[in-house]
Amino acid sequence: MINIFKIFLFSCLLIFSLSSCSSKNTDGKQVQTPVQPLSCIAVIPAVTSVDIDDTISYEDARLLEKGAAHATSFMADELGTNPKVRLINSAQMSHAVREVSGGISGTIAALGKKMNCDGVLITTIRRFVQREGTELAVETPASADFKMVLRHAPTGTMLWSADFQETQEPLLSNIFSFTKMKKRGFRWVTAEELLQQGLKLRLDECPYLQ
Repeated sequence: MINIFKIFLFSCLLIFSLSSCSSKNTDGKQVQTPVQPLSCIAVIPAVTSVDIDDTISYEDARLLEKGAAHATSFMADELGTNPKVRLINSAQMSHAVREVSGGISGTIAALGKKMNCDGVLITTIRRFVQREGTELAVETPASADFKMVLRHAPTGTMLWSADFQETQEPLLSNIFSFTKMKKRGFRWVTAEELLQQGLKLRLDECPYLQ
C-alpha cells in the first residue's frame, strides 16, 4: 500500500522553498496577503523530514517521530479551544486524501473540502535532540527544528510560514540568551520543553489563528 503520509510529506517539502512574489519575509517568517479571510483551519498531525532525507539515522528517525507525536499533542492542547481550528487525526487524514490526484494542491484541496476548512496547517519536525544531562548540568543541550506552513485549501497558495531552530546555549556563551534563560528558570530544558516553547511562539505569531 502506498504510504499517503510519505507522498504528502514529500510534496509539501518540495514546495516549502517556493516563495510568492506577494509575500513578506521577516525573521524567517512569511506572511502573504490573504486570498480571503479564513473561516476554518485544519491542523494535521505533525510529520517529519525522514522520508526525503536518506542521511537520517534510524535512531534520529525515531527521535523525530517522538518529536512529531509531542508536537501533535501540544498543538491539540494549544489550539483545541480555538473556534477557527479543526484538529485532524491520522485516520481522518488518510481517509480525506485517499485516491487524490493533482499533487499538493489536490491533496490540500481534498483535505479542506472533506473537513469543510479553507486553510490547512502543516508542521514538519526536522530536528529533535534530547539533552544529555540534567537541568543543572548537561553534556549536550536539547535542540529542536521545525517548519510550519499554512496554505489556502482551495488554491494551495501559501498564506503563512515560519521556521524555528534552537539549540539551548549556556548564558556565558551568549549574553543575549539571558531573557530566555530567565524564563526557563536558568536551567537546561528538555527537547519536549524546547519544542513546546517554539511551537507556542510560532502559533502565537500566526495572524490567521488570532
